[in-house]
Amino acid sequence: MHAQSFYILFIILLFKTTTCEKDINSTINELIHIIADYQVLKPRNYTPPVRWEEDLGLYRSEIRINIAGNPAVAELRKNEFVYVFDNNIFATGWILTTLLEANMYGNTPLTIDAERLSLTLDTIAAFHNHNDAENNCNMQFWSQMYNETTKTWISTPINVRSLIVNLDGNLSELERLLKLIGLENAAQLIDIILVQSKTFLDAFEIPADFDDTYLNIGLGATLKMIQNQYPSAYKQWLSSNKNFKKLCNDTVKYAYHPTSSQIDQNTIDPRTYFWLRDFLHDYIEKQKKNPILVTTWIQNITEVRTQAAKGVKMPFNLNNVDVTVSANVLYGITSAILNQVEDFPLYFNNDMQDLYESTGALIAWAIINNMKDRPDLAQVYYPSTYNFLWYASRTLFILERARREQQKYPVVFDTVYDLLADAYRNHVLIIFKNTVHIDDDSLYYFEDFLGTNDTNIFDKQTPTGEDRLFSTAQAVNVLLASFTSFNSTIKQLQWIKTSSISDVKVIVDKCVQWLLKNIFSNKYKPYNCFFSGSVKGFDQLPFWYPANLYQFINGTTFDPDHIVVDNPTLENTICGVQGLIDENEYNRMIEQTHFNVSTPTTFNGYNQPKNEFPFWSSQPYTYSSTLLALAQYNNIEKQ
Repeated sequence: MHAQSFYILFIILLFKTTTCEKDINSTINELIHIIADYQVLKPRNYTPPVRWEEDLGLYRSEIRINIAGNPAVAELRKNEFVYVFDNNIFATGWILTTLLEANMYGNTPLTIDAERLSLTLDTIAAFHNHNDAENNCNMQFWSQMYNETTKTWISTPINVRSLIVNLDGNLSELERLLKLIGLENAAQLIDIILVQSKTFLDAFEIPADFDDTYLNIGLGATLKMIQNQYPSAYKQWLSSNKNFKKLCNDTVKYAYHPTSSQIDQNTIDPRTYFWLRDFLHDYIEKQKKNPILVTTWIQNITEVRTQAAKGVKMPFNLNNVDVTVSANVLYGITSAILNQVEDFPLYFNNDMQDLYESTGALIAWAIINNMKDRPDLAQVYYPSTYNFLWYASRTLFILERARREQQKYPVVFDTVYDLLADAYRNHVLIIFKNTVHIDDDSLYYFEDFLGTNDTNIFDKQTPTGEDRLFSTAQAVNVLLASFTSFNSTIKQLQWIKTSSISDVKVIVDKCVQWLLKNIFSNKYKPYNCFFSGSVKGFDQLPFWYPANLYQFINGTTFDPDHIVVDNPTLENTICGVQGLIDENEYNRMIEQTHFNVSTPTTFNGYNQPKNEFPFWSSQPYTYSSTLLALAQYNNIEKQ
């Protein structure tokens, strides 16, 4: 009797295991095909009012408006036809990275063929900064157009530019099309577009940035690691990526050195100083050395004074520190050195090592201190917390492998490893335990903010969960990067033995089952917020935060209390924090007004009334992040 019962139980367990493996394998296969369908294989030009230009080789990325409310209002955000196709490199770079890493670390069929990969690399190569003849490593978020008048290459989101330039002549046709697709609040959306158009116009002028630049460096390291699968891809990438010496020099040159005597190094966006000033004071006191932090833009104050008039300028004419940018630079440096990307390791000098250590310490500090409750300022361009956490966890993942394989690397890597290991294996796990949601089937999921404040027609809060798929997939990727190590001998992931590993396994298991249940259910939109402008509303404008440097772009000073907020000249000002400010003095400055406006000291979320803002979403990025999560889960060594 007992033997018969055991046999029946064995058959049931075998059936469940086989069914689960079948579900995950079939889901992985379907995801690979879906992602491939989102790549542009036939380019097309812009035709007014809403036939968008699509550049060859890019994966689909959309600009949408974040607005929360009743079903009619929420439709302005989530309607499948209400978007602007955006030709940026950031989404495509990450989609390609996740596809390749799914092959490297996961159990999956080939995720992209050699021909598609070559096409994508050609596309990415077109996003190098043409204004810098010496350094073709520097990358732009958008491709550039040449301005014959100024003899300058200008970064341009072509579809937004075309929409705004042609807006006045196409308003009636645009409103007709919006009503045709059943959008009740077409007039409201047009009003929002008109208001936001100035924000978009400012975005036309951005310089090269370290985020896309080091995303591309990390991609190069990945291509070198998988030369057995794609023999010519790394050489193709190298053909358009050279002069790593200048890249490293620029990384330090444009970094934030708060104790420097030079204005180009010691002056930062007042929003940045507001959230990380405690880190600066703590680091100097405990480490007995001065921090050097990676910034967003490859431009400084001296350069913006001359380049702004030519159409190349940082937003608000000043650099900032974004932890997501920091995470991507940290990974790019780490992977380039561990994988010996040409002569990059030769230029990891003392300044670069100080920058590496400071930036790693900042990331760990930001996680442990919950970004001082100001994610809107700490992740100023990249609101998705789960995305940031995954980017930073990738450095921990490759350092863990290097340590286990006893690879030689700079001593500072161990310092950063210890910082990240503590942050992720203790604090991030606690964060996840406190933020996880449980559905009716006792499965786990995570969410960020898209649709969380929507209401029904009776004004009752009814979340729509538009970023649940993406957030849950990235949460799995974070945990796998933090609590597994890749064994290159058996080519599988292995759990790291920690006291909390059983809790981690439960979260991962239940999240994976939730993804398998929902990824194709049509219950949730596959949206995300991988990028946004730095201003999500009135409270995120830099002018309201304490500063001690007020200059017009030509270098003359001004009194902020004698300039009205809507003065057009405000666009040509530099309002920053120069050097370090005594904390007692800074607290007094917080109590004062700036431009006659009080400092916003709290953050109440991204879905506040009348705070609509544009955000960038990519459906194939959601699918590729899910593919990576499932492929890696499918490749964990059975114990």
